[in-house]
Amino acid sequence: MRTSQLIINENQLGTRLNQAIVDHRRGEFGLLLAMLSNDARDMAQFHLDQEPSDVETKLKRQFELPEPQALTSALQLGEDRDNSEQFHQAGLSGFHLQQYLSPEPLVHRGRDPLAMQEVLANCDPITLARFHNELDADAPSLELPHFTEQIVRQRALGDILA
Repeated sequence: MRTSQLIINENQLGTRLNQAIVDHRRGEFGLLLAMLSNDARDMAQFHLDQEPSDVETKLKRQFELPEPQALTSALQLGEDRDNSEQFHQAGLSGFHLQQYLSPEPLVHRGRDPLAMQEVLANCDPITLARFHNELDADAPSLELPHFTEQIVRQRALGDILA
């Protein structure tokens, strides 16, 4: 099938599709849709002469941008940045300036990896203290009552409430 008018750019495609719908021309409508691409990189406005990484480094150099802000930090490595002292000395504007020059990481993680932190978040305090070797040997250990004692106590509570 051949269309009667030429399409110069994407802007004319919308009006041509509308005309094809109004005039009930299914063949032209199907042909115009077949010419469309799902990939946005096929469109002219997304083609650059240079590689994006070259443009990015050029713009970073031109505007003297610092390194991107770190997403996480590990406290045990000692590579942590703390700009809070600048806030106390120079106020909010001084803090913002220091944050732009050397940004703090977005998330401060402790001495354990993320997977271990998720596991420890679901543990009881005694297990957590035992994992971190913070449990004293002199501290009295908590002894859980025997299963039968628990049942007796529950029945006694049930009798009181009933």
